[in-house]
Amino acid sequence: MILIMRTLKELLPKKRLVARQEIDEKTIFHIAKRVVVEEYGVRGGENIIPVLYKENKLFLAPRSSLWASEIVLQRTHLCDRITAILGAGVIE
Repeated sequence: MILIMRTLKELLPKKRLVARQEIDEKTIFHIAKRVVVEEYGVRGGENIIPVLYKENKLFLAPRSSLWASEIVLQRTHLCDRITAILGAGVIE
C-alpha cells in the first residue's frame, strides 16, 4: 500500500483575486468615508457623506457650502487616495 503525502498548500483552496467589477457600492462608500475621516477628522466624516456610485464616479454630499468648496478644491487628492486603496479603474 502506497500513501501519497500532500502538502498543506495543495489541500487549502486557492485564493481568488477580487475583480474590480466585483467591488460593491457599500465597500466603496466605506473606503471613501474612511479616507474623508483620515483627511478631515470626525467632523469632516459627519459633514461629507458618500451618496451615489454610478459608472465609476463617486458622488459626495456635503452638508454645507464650506464643505462643498473643500471637496471641490481637494477632489483630485481624495480621488487619488481612494484609488490607491481600491485599485485603478474603480473611481474616475
